[in-house]
Amino acid sequence: MRSFVLTFFLLSSQILAQGFVCAIGGGSEDYNDWSDQPYGWIVEKSDSGKIIILSYEEGASNWLPDYFSWLGSDIVYNKAITSTAQANLQSNYDELITASAIFLRGGDQWQYISKWRGTKTEDAIQYVYEHGGVIAGTSAGAAVLGGVDFSAEHNTALPRSALINPFGYTITLENDFLNLVPGVIFDTHFIERGRFGRLVPFLYHYHFSAGIDLIGTGIDDRTAICIDNNGIGIVMGSGAAAIFRADERTYLSSYNSGNYIIENLKCDQLTAGWQYDFINRKIAFIPAEASEVDTARPTKFARSDLWLTANNSITGILDNGLTSFLAQNNSQNIVVLSHPGFSQQLAALTGFLDQHNFTYTTIFLQASELNNTAEAEQIENAGCFIIAGDSLSVLSILNDSTFLVSQSFYQKISNKTPVFLFGNSGKTAGQNYIDRTDDYIYASFYGEMTNNSGLNLFGDLIYQPLLFESEDYYENRVSALLWGMMRNRNKVGIYSDGIAYCIVNSTERTISSISTVPLVIVDAASTTFVDSSAYHASQNSGTRQVVAMNNLRYSLTTYDGLSFSLIDKKFAEPSSTIYTKVNREGDISLENIFPNPFNPSTKIIYRLKNAAQIKIKIYDILGTEIQTLVNEYKMPGKYSITFENRSLSSGVYFCRIESKEFTLTKKIILMK
Repeated sequence: MRSFVLTFFLLSSQILAQGFVCAIGGGSEDYNDWSDQPYGWIVEKSDSGKIIILSYEEGASNWLPDYFSWLGSDIVYNKAITSTAQANLQSNYDELITASAIFLRGGDQWQYISKWRGTKTEDAIQYVYEHGGVIAGTSAGAAVLGGVDFSAEHNTALPRSALINPFGYTITLENDFLNLVPGVIFDTHFIERGRFGRLVPFLYHYHFSAGIDLIGTGIDDRTAICIDNNGIGIVMGSGAAAIFRADERTYLSSYNSGNYIIENLKCDQLTAGWQYDFINRKIAFIPAEASEVDTARPTKFARSDLWLTANNSITGILDNGLTSFLAQNNSQNIVVLSHPGFSQQLAALTGFLDQHNFTYTTIFLQASELNNTAEAEQIENAGCFIIAGDSLSVLSILNDSTFLVSQSFYQKISNKTPVFLFGNSGKTAGQNYIDRTDDYIYASFYGEMTNNSGLNLFGDLIYQPLLFESEDYYENRVSALLWGMMRNRNKVGIYSDGIAYCIVNSTERTISSISTVPLVIVDAASTTFVDSSAYHASQNSGTRQVVAMNNLRYSLTTYDGLSFSLIDKKFAEPSSTIYTKVNREGDISLENIFPNPFNPSTKIIYRLKNAAQIKIKIYDILGTEIQTLVNEYKMPGKYSITFENRSLSSGVYFCRIESKEFTLTKKIILMK
């Protein structure tokens, strides 16, 4: 039975009418640009008084002091406090409390926390705030302004690894520094570094480690959220502030042998002019420019079963996802749809089909051949389709119903003929898709992504694979999904990454995945208002492709194969054999499997409380036994065993430890 017990932090009793906070997501400031409004707000709220710009290291330039002076500050200067000893000097305390505003530079938040925590410098910052002053910071300086901070004590936490394990070594959250906005954790450089992939795990982590549901506030670069002394924050700048929180619809499962579920975590994503009430945990103001959404519009569900892979690698998914697809569907007559420029990359796929004696036909889509009656007939006889290619516009010419080939294809889709789509070709599954995400690293920032017509296999879907494939494209890929959902009023978005594939079941209207990194499902069915950034990065650029959408819901799980209902907005219960965890508490503890992912070997470390006959086996994703590592009677104690099998292909496997009275299964990932 699910438990929906949520422990909400009572902000209203802790945010008092004291000072002001301005949290800035990082990025270069400039005259007559995005930064004028939030930095001018700092000057205004400090009554143009003294501003001290603090850092934990020497060598700051005079750019910021000059900029604040230009905005109207009477006195402004840099100050470095580089050690705990300096932070405890009474003279520094006496100087800092004379400021009307204190600004913390970017850098490394652990330096602020480790050098200033519990010192007179921290006391002075608190004094300024409690006496009506402004405390502001950018990047790392903003990251320490919340009631809870990601400390970065063990270096940064990467989104991909945080999603895999919310309790990983690098995820260090502290609650004993500054605590200016209780119950809130700030993260910065949000969209450009894909950091929703770590902020969501931060919230999950703190829910179970401290019993508190935080408000996670992710701030884009060149963007700020400025919070007044009544707890109302207004977004300023070029991007968005994404505000995540648990509410009555949210379900957070316990962390069970490396697996967890997050269901319907609420997100209000706000652009410039939108306001958020941090005391009452709700949007306080929506600008008149925002557009209303027709929530009564029927959802355009999948018309046939779809299998979508998370990356463009064909070889990486052949022995895993494609094998499962062909085993579970009619593979008597396979039709491979591609385009002429992709023939070389297609060789791995056709070689695989030849090797396993499948009957298939390859059709290279080109306008001059779409009335080819022989190709139309081949499509009419197809048992399933495989689509692969890197020119999405060419693949999408199939949506032109005036051609014979297209008519045959959509007739098969209406008969629910399943489709397997590799990597970026999966983006065309929606009625629309966002292109140019991988062409140019600043495409989103300069407004150069395009909204194109797709194959309309799942009309309400925006699909974004390769999410964390390259840091250069994080911003494009993260923003593409939300911008596409906003532009087209789509209700379903899917982020995927790693060695993975997801299955859209058109009959049951569910989504499930087999993945190294959790699939993230974004539900906009309850979104009532949308908006977008009006910021132009240059005179000739389009507007930044960052959006506002209220009432988004994020859901994800690390349980492989667990289906998410698009009707009920819930995951199924993890009750089948492959999900079975510890049946008798304390009999066995799986202390570590490291490394994981691994290549070519990994060490499995486990501990027995009682003597037992132990079996340790490795299974593939279909439940086929690969290897028995242990089958013997063991006394209580700690043990380790190494697993290595050089003949296996990259993919997801399961390590299963069992005896007569207990069973424990953990996912392991081979990445060659």
